[in-house]
Amino acid sequence: MNVATIVSRAPASTAGAAAASAGAMAVAASAQQRCAALALSGVTVRISGLVALNDVHFEVQAGQIVSLIGPNGAGKTTAFNVISGYMRPSAGRIELFGENIVGRSPHEIAARGLVRSFQRTSVFNQSTVLDNILIALHMQGRCGLLPALLRLPSFRREERALREQAGQILDFLGLSRRAGELAANLSYGEQRLLGVGIALAAKPRLLLLDEPAAGLNPSETQAFKDMIRRIGDSGVTVLLVEHDMHMVMSISDYIVVLNQGQRIADGPPAHIQQHPEVIRAYLGSGLKRAQA
Repeated sequence: MNVATIVSRAPASTAGAAAASAGAMAVAASAQQRCAALALSGVTVRISGLVALNDVHFEVQAGQIVSLIGPNGAGKTTAFNVISGYMRPSAGRIELFGENIVGRSPHEIAARGLVRSFQRTSVFNQSTVLDNILIALHMQGRCGLLPALLRLPSFRREERALREQAGQILDFLGLSRRAGELAANLSYGEQRLLGVGIALAAKPRLLLLDEPAAGLNPSETQAFKDMIRRIGDSGVTVLLVEHDMHMVMSISDYIVVLNQGQRIADGPPAHIQQHPEVIRAYLGSGLKRAQA
């Protein structure tokens, strides 16, 4: 079972309800095709007189894997912070599936389908691998405190459903055999995978990954690449910041390059590899590895 099945919402309970909603779903799907999953227009961020982002424009098309790259200090993390609501831009517009999200809080943006992972691993070390996923899934739960305390049938049904979803996510991550172990006992690479699983439990439409391969060995990096491809293949849009150029060039549908707070290039990997300004500002001697 793929991640699209895992994160999808339950279908209508009756054929009549499904038929009634079919037209609306078709219209919504058509509208989503017409607009980008994410669009930045004229985004500028000034911090204590310094310009961290300067009139940045780019789009992330629905269903794509897009990488945001550039040298240290280029503005990549600032871009992630304003996209996910942790910072407010000084100017510009950020649209998520056609809706302006500037001024929205991180949890409001997450509720609209944009979920972010961070550079540092963010797992509950003293909980089991399964419980890490369940904790995230319980944010989707509908039963209140009383049904939980009394263990009413509605609560038990929901718990069974959430455990099934958690098992599916662990299968997707390749962590099923570690389900009963403490997260603290996982390798660093497995903890990074689990962190993405926690993000997937939030049912993202657009997943932001901040340096997912940082600190990973080659085999762990390959496992992460394979997982990102599976996420993208399932229909979840992915935007990542990453310094491993071989990984970027091998999995990206599209690449946006920042330098000193400005977008200097964007396009498919083959275009970026040949772009003179990108080579001069960032790829340099690492071009051969990027092309490998």
